[in-house]
Amino acid sequence: MRVPRPVPFLIFLALSVAVSSCGKAVEAKKAEAVAEAILVSNAEVTFADVTTPIVGTGNITPVKLTDIGPSVDGIIDEVMVKVGDVVKKGDALFRTRDVDTKLQIRELEQQVALARAQYANANSDMKRQSSLKSGGWVSQSRMDTTRTNAAVALAQAGVWEARLAAARQQLKDTVVRAPYDGVITRKDVYEGRFMATRFGGGGMMGGAAGVVQIMDIAIVAAIVNVPESYLAQMELGLPAKIHVDGLDKTYDAKIAVINHRVDDRTRSVEVRFGIDNKDLKIKPGLFCRADILPPARKVLVVARKAVLGSEGAHYAYIAQNGRAKKIALSARDLDGERVEITSNVPAGTMFLTGPNLAQLADGMAVKLESEKAKPAASPAPKAASL
Repeated sequence: MRVPRPVPFLIFLALSVAVSSCGKAVEAKKAEAVAEAILVSNAEVTFADVTTPIVGTGNITPVKLTDIGPSVDGIIDEVMVKVGDVVKKGDALFRTRDVDTKLQIRELEQQVALARAQYANANSDMKRQSSLKSGGWVSQSRMDTTRTNAAVALAQAGVWEARLAAARQQLKDTVVRAPYDGVITRKDVYEGRFMATRFGGGGMMGGAAGVVQIMDIAIVAAIVNVPESYLAQMELGLPAKIHVDGLDKTYDAKIAVINHRVDDRTRSVEVRFGIDNKDLKIKPGLFCRADILPPARKVLVVARKAVLGSEGAHYAYIAQNGRAKKIALSARDLDGERVEITSNVPAGTMFLTGPNLAQLADGMAVKLESEKAKPAASPAPKAASL
């Protein structure tokens, strides 16, 4: 026979069961919330000294380039050089026919000899009459005429001597020589062509500007264009790395010239670098790129993987009250691992990052990797059966 249980005890048992069921439901909801939170990590926005290369592109040019024509009119008799030759200052390049000049010199030499003889005769006559005048045998007027004749003879001799010197210089100029050390890069005229100096070195009907072209490339210039937005950072002496197409080598250089003119079509400014080229490996006309290195500046940087979006529409996430908050920002690339923050994001801001970053949306629950999961609460002991 069962003994009936008191009513208060039954009520207490029912309440215990109900409380236990509620606790399990709350724990289940907590576990579900933890399971829904996305696991992320932090990337801190910090200050760093950064040197951002300014890139300019352009071409290699020679320091000197000259189209060399004849110094005297005439037929080109001989061209002593060819394209590719390396020449020294003073080396003969080509020669104009000199037969007429040599004949002219022979004639002028005779004219000079005649003029000198005439002066010598006039001078002797003047000395003789000067001695006779002291004795009263020669009038003053005759003496004046004699002196004048001697002066005229001397002047005439000087004229012919000047013409002879000019002819000899012309003969010397028939051989045109290199004005500086360089290389021959073009040959426009061959033997037999008439060239006239009054047409700038070209023929009677125009034509080539010269017989040969010479370049000085022992030092070459890299002429590059830089966007005008960087003009304020351009200074003489700024270092740069010059990359030349076709050559597996980088050249160190410094800004030597900043053009005062800004191109209004390309919105760029021209800067020039001198590059030592004693081995003549760098050829004029090659394309080049200059990585100009301005002084380091202190900027805010953050890991590239923490910034999402495209140019002009960058954004990131931060954690706020356990949830992701999307913030807009401005940024630009620095290198393969970092971006520069250019908007008003303070140093020390923690951006969310990690493999699950692409799954985030504004307001989603997040859990930082640094937060260790709390141990689950021990289940409440079951009421003992009485």
